[in-house]
Amino acid sequence: MQIPVKIISISEVRRGVSATTGKPWAQHNVLLGFEDETGESYISAQVSEDVRLQLNLQEGETKELSLKFRTNKFRSGFVANDIRIMNPANLQQP
Repeated sequence: MQIPVKIISISEVRRGVSATTGKPWAQHNVLLGFEDETGESYISAQVSEDVRLQLNLQEGETKELSLKFRTNKFRSGFVANDIRIMNPANLQQP
């Protein structure tokens, strides 16, 4: 899904190593703003460092971004939304 959003803020990069795969990762939290029926609304998403650089994301700009939505349910019963900014060039087409 591509929607026009304003990039309000981009956090500093966070780095780590996946406990599952052992591969290093780097990502940012991004606050996005958009207009809806109630006025301006916000959504928090994550973007990998590689995708942020490929898309040249900058605070304050408005862009059409591809967002991937997923909900994770953990064994504890905790449910969390996972919203990712994707590079459309890397998405599989049906």
